[in-house]
Amino acid sequence: MAVVLDLNLRLAYFLQPYLQDIALAFVATCLVIYGDKVNAHLKRLVSSWVFIARVMAFILMCTFGYGLLTLWSQPLVYWGITQVDLVYRPLLIGGCFCILGILAERKRHL
Repeated sequence: MAVVLDLNLRLAYFLQPYLQDIALAFVATCLVIYGDKVNAHLKRLVSSWVFIARVMAFILMCTFGYGLLTLWSQPLVYWGITQVDLVYRPLLIGGCFCILGILAERKRHL
């Protein structure tokens, strides 16, 4: 049992410098999985607009909307990961990636 705990702790220390990248991966994956819902909502809002206004709304949503969502939510996800005890972080990160994989499979992204 001590070997498993030692390997887990080594993995936690190994992941430590990459937590911001891991948080960004979580946010980006969520945006990929649920971006179609955001786009569908935007499409309903602007469906009566003229063509050029719809295109501009889509461009603004993709550049600024998704960019701001990523920029603002990544530090929150990073903070949430760092609040978890070091021993449980590898389990949390692996579990979150598995849940995101299951969600992607249910939405037929895989």
